Amino acid sequence: MKKNRFYLLTSLLLVLSTTAFADSLPLKVKTAFRNMYPKVSNVEWEQIGGYYTADFVMDHHEIDVWFDTNGEWVMTTNDVESLEKIPVPVAEAFMKSTWSSMRLKDVRIVTFPKHPTVILIEVEGYNSDEEFQLFYSSDGKLANSINTSELGGEIYPGLFE
Repeated sequence: MKKNRFYLLTSLLLVLSTTAFADSLPLKVKTAFRNMYPKVSNVEWEQIGGYYTADFVMDHHEIDVWFDTNGEWVMTTNDVESLEKIPVPVAEAFMKSTWSSMRLKDVRIVTFPKHPTVILIEVEGYNSDEEFQLFYSSDGKLANSINTSELGGEIYPGLFE
């Protein structure tokens, strides 16, 4: 009973703090988001570094939209979760690589206003704590790989600069 009450209070506090944070968002950020996604509700806002992120689910995909403090769109990550939902050249390149021997952890499509789309594939070892982020261009070229074993797998705009 105490455990259930604790979880209920914690959940309520999270909802209230998220709502309170959403009320203090810069108007430019709110307006930019509403212009991009006018029909989306149930948005969870976070401030990470100098960015504001809107997290929501659309078409069964988790989406994170990043804005700077001026309301300029910086990037969007779309968690598509499988190789079937990314460009065929990327899926084929991954499957032919040595990375495919690792466990597929996550697949995301990352879009930008001024840069080409990046396909981000996250893999982890079956019998180890190794984790990697693989950055592919839409044509299937592996642009970069990062060992995130000790860094965590956070995705943020600085990864793509």
